[in-house]
Amino acid sequence: MVNEYLNERADEFAAHLQLIGELIDPRFSVLKQALTREDPPTIRLSGNIYTDRFLTVRFDYAIFLNRDNGVLTVAESTFSVIRGEVGKEPLVRWDYIRSPRSNIACAHVQVHAHRDEWTHALVLGGTHSHRSRRRIKNALRTPRIADVHFPVGGRRFRPCLEEILLFVIDEFGVACTPQALEALQQGMRKWEEIPLESAIRNNPATAVQVLATVEK
Repeated sequence: MVNEYLNERADEFAAHLQLIGELIDPRFSVLKQALTREDPPTIRLSGNIYTDRFLTVRFDYAIFLNRDNGVLTVAESTFSVIRGEVGKEPLVRWDYIRSPRSNIACAHVQVHAHRDEWTHALVLGGTHSHRSRRRIKNALRTPRIADVHFPVGGRRFRPCLEEILLFVIDEFGVACTPQALEALQQGMRKWEEIPLESAIRNNPATAVQVLATVEK
């Protein structure tokens, strides 16, 4: 059963998503669904943001209340960019899985479409950015997937070398000793602390506010 506090927090997050979606698609509407069989109780928020260039941005969140601190937490999220109808395979997808059941990175990007689909999407794109105008101006050059720059966490929360090496080990079967594997995993955990420390130094007031909510 979904409790009242989870509903309230989910509604707040849904309102935030609604405002974001309406920036691009005035007809946008967030869908909310209680996943009653999940433990802990979970709510799904999803929606399709339609653009003026035959592209749809679809999102799905599964959110719950963390039992340790009562904070609204994302169990899984997916952002998909789809060319054409929503039911089609996306061009690209950003996934987050809080507790993955395999060795895949908990946050990752998956490129689905063939390069021809990307070429069509780029050629038929709009002219509302410097990069898109430059691409259209250079009409003799066929756009490639390599021309696309995928966001992966911004200036601070980005992948580290250890995570990339773990990626080639898991996805391509690159040889690695157990000791090296453990060292890479430890290095990734250590890296996660470094941007956190930087975020705290740059946002001490926020850090103090959050720490005040932590039970001693």
